[in-house]
Amino acid sequence: MWHIASIEAVEVELDFTSSGRGRYPATAIDVDGIRICNAIEWVDVESDATQVEVCECCGFSQCAPGGWVAFRRIGDRVVWIPAWGAMAKGNWEASEFGPPAYLRKRGAPIFSAAIWEELRSLHSDLPACADLPGIDSREAARMWQLSAPGRELGEYPLEPRLRRDRLDTVTAGDLAAVADRVDACLRAHFEVVRTMVFVPDCAAVRPIEFWCELPGTPNWTAFAHVADNVCFLLDDGTALIHEGALRDVR
Repeated sequence: MWHIASIEAVEVELDFTSSGRGRYPATAIDVDGIRICNAIEWVDVESDATQVEVCECCGFSQCAPGGWVAFRRIGDRVVWIPAWGAMAKGNWEASEFGPPAYLRKRGAPIFSAAIWEELRSLHSDLPACADLPGIDSREAARMWQLSAPGRELGEYPLEPRLRRDRLDTVTAGDLAAVADRVDACLRAHFEVVRTMVFVPDCAAVRPIEFWCELPGTPNWTAFAHVADNVCFLLDDGTALIHEGALRDVR
Protein backbone atom coordinates (compact mmCIF):
# COMPACT_ATOMS: atom_id res chain seq x y z
CA MET A 1 0.00 0.00 0.00
CA TRP A 2 1.06 3.59 -0.51
CA HIS A 3 0.48 5.62 2.65
CA ILE A 4 0.52 9.31 1.72
CA ALA A 5 2.44 11.29 4.35
CA SER A 6 2.21 14.66 2.56
CA ILE A 7 1.16 16.24 -0.71
CA GLU A 8 2.68 19.05 -2.73
CA ALA A 9 0.42 21.47 -4.60
CA VAL A 10 2.26 22.62 -7.74
CA GLU A 11 1.17 25.57 -9.86
CA VAL A 12 1.01 24.56 -13.53
CA GLU A 13 -0.31 25.97 -16.79
CA LEU A 14 -2.60 23.90 -18.96
CA ASP A 15 -2.08 24.41 -22.68
CA PHE A 16 -5.37 23.74 -24.45
CA THR A 17 -4.49 25.75 -27.57
CA SER A 18 -4.60 22.61 -29.72
CA SER A 19 -8.33 22.36 -28.93
CA GLY A 20 -8.90 26.10 -29.32
CA ARG A 21 -9.34 26.74 -25.60
CA GLY A 22 -6.19 28.72 -24.71
CA ARG A 23 -4.07 28.42 -21.57
CA TYR A 24 -5.29 28.06 -17.98
CA PRO A 25 -3.61 28.05 -14.55
CA ALA A 26 -4.18 24.92 -12.50
CA THR A 27 -2.84 22.97 -9.53
CA ALA A 28 -1.13 19.61 -9.91
CA ILE A 29 -0.68 17.29 -6.92
CA ASP A 30 2.68 15.57 -6.38
CA VAL A 31 3.49 12.87 -3.84
CA ASP A 32 7.05 11.59 -3.37
CA GLY A 33 7.97 13.02 -6.77
CA ILE A 34 5.01 11.33 -8.49
CA ARG A 35 2.21 13.40 -10.03
CA ILE A 36 -1.03 11.81 -8.85
CA CYS A 37 -3.31 14.48 -10.32
CA ASN A 38 -2.33 16.85 -13.13
CA ALA A 39 -5.00 19.52 -12.56
CA ILE A 40 -7.17 19.03 -9.49
CA GLU A 41 -9.51 21.95 -10.24
CA TRP A 42 -10.46 20.33 -13.57
CA VAL A 43 -11.39 16.97 -12.08
CA ASP A 44 -15.07 16.06 -12.51
CA VAL A 45 -15.91 14.17 -9.34
CA GLU A 46 -18.32 11.26 -9.86
CA SER A 47 -19.66 8.79 -7.33
CA ASP A 48 -18.69 5.64 -9.26
CA ALA A 49 -15.45 6.64 -10.96
CA THR A 50 -13.39 9.82 -11.22
CA GLN A 51 -10.68 10.63 -13.75
CA VAL A 52 -7.84 12.22 -11.76
CA GLU A 53 -5.61 12.60 -14.83
CA VAL A 54 -7.51 14.96 -17.14
CA CYS A 55 -6.87 15.27 -20.87
CA GLU A 56 -3.80 17.41 -21.51
CA CYS A 57 -5.33 18.82 -24.70
CA CYS A 58 -8.77 19.94 -23.52
CA GLY A 59 -9.24 19.22 -19.80
CA PHE A 60 -12.48 17.28 -20.28
CA SER A 61 -13.11 13.98 -18.54
CA GLN A 62 -13.30 10.84 -20.69
CA CYS A 63 -11.50 12.46 -23.60
CA ALA A 64 -8.21 10.62 -23.04
CA PRO A 65 -8.30 7.02 -21.79
CA GLY A 66 -7.02 5.95 -18.38
CA GLY A 67 -6.36 7.82 -15.17
CA TRP A 68 -9.56 6.70 -13.41
CA VAL A 69 -10.02 5.83 -9.74
CA ALA A 70 -12.84 5.17 -7.30
CA PHE A 71 -12.83 6.86 -3.89
CA ARG A 72 -13.39 4.51 -0.96
CA ARG A 73 -13.21 4.82 2.82
CA ILE A 74 -11.26 2.68 5.29
CA GLY A 75 -12.21 4.01 8.70
CA ASP A 76 -11.20 7.67 8.70
CA ARG A 77 -8.90 7.24 5.72
CA VAL A 78 -9.54 7.56 2.00
CA VAL A 79 -8.11 5.17 -0.56
CA TRP A 80 -7.99 5.50 -4.35
CA ILE A 81 -8.60 2.16 -6.03
CA PRO A 82 -9.02 1.32 -9.71
CA ALA A 83 -12.58 1.76 -10.99
CA TRP A 84 -13.05 -1.99 -11.22
CA GLY A 85 -16.83 -1.68 -11.49
CA ALA A 86 -16.55 0.36 -14.69
CA MET A 87 -13.65 -1.73 -16.02
CA ALA A 88 -15.59 -4.99 -15.65
CA LYS A 89 -18.23 -3.99 -18.22
CA GLY A 90 -16.14 -4.98 -21.26
CA ASN A 91 -12.77 -4.86 -22.99
CA TRP A 92 -13.26 -1.27 -24.14
CA GLU A 93 -14.22 -0.17 -20.63
CA ALA A 94 -11.24 -2.00 -19.12
CA SER A 95 -8.96 0.19 -21.23
CA GLU A 96 -10.97 3.41 -21.13
CA PHE A 97 -11.45 3.40 -17.35
CA GLY A 98 -8.02 1.98 -16.45
CA PRO A 99 -6.17 3.40 -13.42
CA PRO A 100 -3.18 5.75 -13.41
CA ALA A 101 0.11 3.94 -13.97
CA TYR A 102 1.34 4.81 -10.49
CA LEU A 103 -1.30 2.58 -8.89
CA ARG A 104 0.32 -0.41 -10.56
CA LYS A 105 3.80 0.71 -9.49
CA ARG A 106 3.15 1.95 -5.94
CA GLY A 107 -0.16 0.37 -4.98
CA ALA A 108 -3.34 2.09 -3.87
CA PRO A 109 -2.70 5.52 -2.28
CA ILE A 110 -4.18 5.87 1.20
CA PHE A 111 -4.83 9.38 2.54
CA SER A 112 -5.17 10.24 6.22
CA ALA A 113 -8.10 12.42 7.25
CA ALA A 114 -5.83 15.48 7.45
CA ILE A 115 -4.27 14.94 4.02
CA TRP A 116 -7.69 14.32 2.46
CA GLU A 117 -8.92 17.62 3.91
CA GLU A 118 -5.92 19.32 2.28
CA LEU A 119 -7.07 17.98 -1.07
CA ARG A 120 -10.65 19.03 -0.38
CA SER A 121 -9.45 22.57 0.28
CA LEU A 122 -8.24 22.61 -3.35
CA HIS A 123 -11.44 21.13 -4.81
CA SER A 124 -14.72 21.67 -3.00
CA ASP A 125 -16.48 18.88 -4.92
CA LEU A 126 -14.34 16.18 -3.33
CA PRO A 127 -16.61 14.39 -0.86
CA ALA A 128 -15.97 14.23 2.85
CA CYS A 129 -14.48 10.97 4.01
CA ALA A 130 -17.62 10.14 6.00
CA ASP A 131 -19.72 10.42 2.83
CA LEU A 132 -17.69 7.87 0.87
CA PRO A 133 -18.70 4.21 0.62
CA GLY A 134 -16.57 1.86 2.67
CA ILE A 135 -14.35 -0.53 0.75
CA ASP A 136 -16.15 -3.85 0.23
CA SER A 137 -14.71 -7.35 0.44
CA ARG A 138 -14.21 -7.83 -3.31
CA GLU A 139 -12.49 -4.45 -3.61
CA ALA A 140 -10.26 -5.34 -0.66
CA ALA A 141 -9.19 -8.58 -2.34
CA ARG A 142 -8.44 -6.65 -5.54
CA MET A 143 -6.61 -3.93 -3.61
CA TRP A 144 -4.32 -6.48 -1.96
CA GLN A 145 -3.79 -8.08 -5.38
CA LEU A 146 -2.79 -4.71 -6.83
CA SER A 147 -0.33 -4.00 -4.02
CA ALA A 148 1.27 -7.44 -3.80
CA PRO A 149 4.99 -7.39 -4.73
CA GLY A 150 5.88 -9.11 -7.97
CA ARG A 151 2.18 -9.66 -8.73
CA GLU A 152 2.25 -12.39 -6.08
CA LEU A 153 -1.57 -12.55 -6.15
CA GLY A 154 -1.85 -12.59 -9.94
CA GLU A 155 -3.14 -9.74 -12.08
CA TYR A 156 -6.51 -8.26 -12.96
CA PRO A 157 -8.83 -9.62 -14.38
CA LEU A 158 -7.80 -12.95 -12.83
CA GLU A 159 -9.26 -13.59 -9.39
CA PRO A 160 -6.70 -12.96 -6.62
CA ARG A 161 -4.79 -16.13 -5.68
CA LEU A 162 -1.30 -16.84 -4.36
CA ARG A 163 1.34 -17.69 -6.93
CA ARG A 164 2.76 -20.59 -5.00
CA ASP A 165 5.72 -21.13 -7.28
CA ARG A 166 7.12 -17.86 -5.89
CA LEU A 167 6.77 -18.86 -2.21
CA ASP A 168 9.78 -20.38 -0.45
CA THR A 169 8.45 -20.73 3.08
CA VAL A 170 6.38 -19.11 5.81
CA THR A 171 7.79 -17.99 9.17
CA ALA A 172 5.22 -19.90 11.24
CA GLY A 173 3.35 -23.03 10.19
CA ASP A 174 3.26 -25.32 7.18
CA LEU A 175 3.60 -23.40 3.91
CA ALA A 176 0.97 -25.37 1.97
CA ALA A 177 -1.55 -25.21 4.81
CA VAL A 178 -1.08 -21.48 5.38
CA ALA A 179 -1.25 -20.77 1.63
CA ASP A 180 -4.50 -22.76 1.46
CA ARG A 181 -5.99 -20.61 4.21
CA VAL A 182 -4.92 -17.36 2.55
CA ASP A 183 -6.43 -18.49 -0.75
CA ALA A 184 -9.63 -19.48 1.05
CA CYS A 185 -9.74 -15.99 2.59
CA LEU A 186 -9.29 -14.38 -0.82
CA ARG A 187 -11.98 -16.59 -2.33
CA ALA A 188 -14.47 -15.89 0.46
CA HIS A 189 -13.97 -12.14 0.23
CA PHE A 190 -14.04 -12.03 -3.55
CA GLU A 191 -16.94 -14.31 -4.41
CA VAL A 192 -19.53 -12.81 -2.03
CA VAL A 193 -19.46 -9.01 -1.72
CA ARG A 194 -19.74 -7.98 1.91
CA THR A 195 -18.91 -5.05 4.15
CA MET A 196 -15.37 -4.84 5.51
CA VAL A 197 -14.85 -4.04 9.18
CA PHE A 198 -11.90 -3.58 11.51
CA VAL A 199 -10.81 -6.54 13.58
CA PRO A 200 -11.50 -5.59 17.24
CA ASP A 201 -8.52 -4.45 19.29
CA CYS A 202 -9.21 -7.22 21.78
CA ALA A 203 -8.57 -9.91 19.16
CA ALA A 204 -5.13 -11.49 18.84
CA VAL A 205 -3.82 -10.77 15.34
CA ARG A 206 -0.89 -12.96 14.24
CA PRO A 207 0.78 -11.70 11.03
CA ILE A 208 1.56 -14.19 8.28
CA GLU A 209 5.07 -13.66 6.93
CA PHE A 210 5.79 -15.31 3.60
CA TRP A 211 9.31 -15.57 2.19
CA CYS A 212 9.33 -15.18 -1.57
CA GLU A 213 11.59 -15.53 -4.58
CA LEU A 214 11.31 -11.85 -5.41
CA PRO A 215 14.27 -9.50 -6.01
CA GLY A 216 14.36 -6.85 -3.29
CA THR A 217 11.33 -8.27 -1.46
CA PRO A 218 12.36 -11.48 0.30
CA ASN A 219 9.58 -11.35 2.87
CA TRP A 220 5.97 -10.22 2.53
CA THR A 221 3.33 -9.65 5.21
CA ALA A 222 -0.15 -8.77 3.99
CA PHE A 223 -2.40 -11.23 5.84
CA ALA A 224 -2.81 -12.37 9.43
CA HIS A 225 -4.46 -15.08 11.50
CA VAL A 226 -7.21 -13.94 13.84
CA ALA A 227 -8.88 -16.76 15.79
CA ASP A 228 -9.85 -19.30 13.11
CA ASN A 229 -9.88 -16.74 10.31
CA VAL A 230 -7.41 -15.07 7.98
CA CYS A 231 -7.75 -11.30 7.69
CA PHE A 232 -6.20 -8.55 5.56
CA LEU A 233 -3.34 -6.63 7.15
CA LEU A 234 -2.42 -3.08 6.26
CA ASP A 235 1.19 -1.91 6.57
CA ASP A 236 0.42 -0.04 9.81
CA GLY A 237 -0.97 -3.18 11.47
CA THR A 238 -4.64 -2.36 10.88
CA ALA A 239 -6.55 -5.60 10.32
CA LEU A 240 -9.67 -5.87 8.13
CA ILE A 241 -12.08 -8.73 7.65
CA HIS A 242 -15.55 -9.17 6.14
CA GLU A 243 -18.41 -8.51 8.51
CA GLY A 244 -19.72 -12.07 8.45
CA ALA A 245 -16.54 -13.39 10.03
CA LEU A 246 -16.83 -11.30 13.19
CA ARG A 247 -18.91 -13.89 15.00
CA ASP A 248 -15.82 -16.12 15.00
CA VAL A 249 -13.50 -13.44 16.37
CA ARG A 250 -12.93 -13.44 20.14
